[in-house]
Amino acid sequence: MSNADEKRVNHLAERKGFHLEKGGHGKGHGRFCIKNVAEGSRMRSGVPDHEYSFSLEEAEAWLSAHSK
Repeated sequence: MSNADEKRVNHLAERKGFHLEKGGHGKGHGRFCIKNVAEGSRMRSGVPDHEYSFSLEEAEAWLSAHSK
């Protein structure tokens, strides 16, 4: 996905009260975390081996299915 796709998903997260963060180095590199802004907690992805991180496609699907 492109930078435009990342921005679109980030705006979707912000509209729903979440924050999309890029993963760091190592196992989380290239993945994203979704944080609940009000609570400061990370959302579970339900993805084996990546309990709290999402690919951009997974993040978009999760955000589309969830609201605060």
